[in-house]
Amino acid sequence: MKDDGVVIEYDTRPEGDGWTVFNIATGEPALWKVVRQVELPFADADDLVDLFNAMERASPGSSVTGADGSR
Repeated sequence: MKDDGVVIEYDTRPEGDGWTVFNIATGEPALWKVVRQVELPFADADDLVDLFNAMERASPGSSVTGADGSR
């Protein structure tokens, strides 16, 4: 997805007792060091979305990790 020419791969959604950072293309929760980014405080989730999207802009695919933490 693009917003004014900026690649947006990740976004937030309310889920459970907090917010989930998810991949827009797959709908799956984002992984950071093998940890699903779910039920976070909004400020943390929002910061992670900014970080993951910045990583994607700098080096496409750099924010993607496998379930075992591999790239």
